[in-house]
Amino acid sequence: MKRNIKVILLTSLVTLSMFVVSGCDLFIKTNKGSVDLKWYMGLTYEDDSKNDVAYKTSVGDQVAAVALEDKYSDEYGIIKDTSAYVNIDTVKSNIDKRFYWDKKDKKLFFTNATEVYYVDESQPTIIHGNTDETVNYKVFLKEKKKCYVNLQFIQKFVDLDSKITKKSGKAPAIISLKYTSGEKTTFKTDSEIEMRTKGDYQNLIVKTLSKGTTVTLLGSGKNWDKVRTDDGYIGYVPVKELTDESKKKASYKNDDSEYTHIAMDGKVSLAWNQIYNQTANKNLEALLSKTKDINVVSPTWFSLVDRNGNLSTLADLDYVEKAHNKNIQVWALFNDFTDRNLTKKVLTSTKLRQRLVTNIMYYVDSYELDGVNIDFEYISKDIIDDYLQFLRELSVECRKNKIVLSIDNYAPSEWSGYFDREQQLKLADYLIIMNYDEHTSGSKEAGSVSSMSYAENSIKETINQAKDSSRIVGAIPFYTRAWKETPEEYSDGTGVFVEDAANGNYYLASEALGMEAAEKAYNRAGVKPSFDKTTGQNFVTYQKGHTTVSIWLEDETSVKSRLELMKKYNLAGAAYWSLGQEKADIWNIIDQYFE
Repeated sequence: MKRNIKVILLTSLVTLSMFVVSGCDLFIKTNKGSVDLKWYMGLTYEDDSKNDVAYKTSVGDQVAAVALEDKYSDEYGIIKDTSAYVNIDTVKSNIDKRFYWDKKDKKLFFTNATEVYYVDESQPTIIHGNTDETVNYKVFLKEKKKCYVNLQFIQKFVDLDSKITKKSGKAPAIISLKYTSGEKTTFKTDSEIEMRTKGDYQNLIVKTLSKGTTVTLLGSGKNWDKVRTDDGYIGYVPVKELTDESKKKASYKNDDSEYTHIAMDGKVSLAWNQIYNQTANKNLEALLSKTKDINVVSPTWFSLVDRNGNLSTLADLDYVEKAHNKNIQVWALFNDFTDRNLTKKVLTSTKLRQRLVTNIMYYVDSYELDGVNIDFEYISKDIIDDYLQFLRELSVECRKNKIVLSIDNYAPSEWSGYFDREQQLKLADYLIIMNYDEHTSGSKEAGSVSSMSYAENSIKETINQAKDSSRIVGAIPFYTRAWKETPEEYSDGTGVFVEDAANGNYYLASEALGMEAAEKAYNRAGVKPSFDKTTGQNFVTYQKGHTTVSIWLEDETSVKSRLELMKKYNLAGAAYWSLGQEKADIWNIIDQYFE
């Protein structure tokens, strides 16, 4: 009998536990505690003693949480008088990337398709072109080297809804923002219910919602839904407490249609023409006489040369005239190859950046150029904002003057993810992938300049980032590298030292070769190419004394494969680096794709 009683008691306890775990109303253990809303909404930081400390503002009346569409911003907002201010990083990351803060000159910018607007710290005036617009509010606040933008200024350019709730008791002020278009699901609360930090009664209470409160669904669960109130409270409520489901379409206007783009009649077939001196300009006709289907030539004429935003030039008006006589457009190349620090100096200064834009447009006009090709390769992550602002300002001038703007980009990689190719393509008429340099002179292993898998992956990733293929141009190398691997004991120390425990240490050097030079090299060695399935290219290797030479060839086979990628991914065309490095037969292959 005692044993039976024990079994009955044990069974009862197990059953009770199952009810508790399953969430049965009768046995729910409910946490009656409320969450610290300042902590929950991101309005505290951890000090050196691991204590949570509430943020304070010295330039406003109160700190405010910023409720975005589905989360709280990492940066607090500020309430001052009747105005709300949002950190510019929050604005750029979530609402519109086109706002720009000049940290040095203390100027706030917004740039759209046709105008550059800016506000100086000391003036309540919005300036654009020759127009001054006086406003009756302070456009931005500065605190701890950060910029906080007035919602009124944001809403002058961006369509969004906002609701400001001032602090009350332990509840902080909230700046609630809605700005994303699309269909949204809403419910009403069936009774007075508690919103919680997570989908479980054990979690803390965010807010008690009164019966009939409208909430927007952020995420669905079996028993709990993540929701948002109109005044910016975000948390979890029981599914069974929601009723009156409805679908609402949110529509926020944008100005995408104002970003007009110049399109070539057919696909772009662009050849870069490397110009080292004025004399090289005279070779254009001879170089073009061997080609087929080129409709754009890009001479490497201009370089950023000093800290005042000035450019060195090798431009030649006769060159442009000769190209135009052959119905070929000229998109001159502008580079920043002089000095990495020079690029940063110019782009981070509004005065210098705008002088650079003015200088570019001066040369466009002086030499009757059809387009601009920007090849800036010293763009580090810390100046990407400044570079994008330069492109915005330049694009306004190009659009105004009906000049083609093309921008060269590296093949996507882990380190270049910050380049924001989607924003670049919005600004430019064409985005050109420099689809080479998979292996460079500094590489520690010999390899292709651009294997077919590398080329295809870079195209796919560029399209993925830019969200469009119709204005992306894939660049094709007309050069390769002859790799020279020399054992340490026979080397003169030229190249990169490579440790190889299995086969012995060696030095690896390489030489860039045009197509004909590479062909002559392996013909002299008496070897014939074989097809390398791994790279999708023809390949040769041979001994030259103690040195092993390896070449992954750029030839008819590789060019055809690259043009097939252009066709497969519906790219806007192809570009070639560089004119004069190709074999004559290559143009017969190109001709098949640009008829």
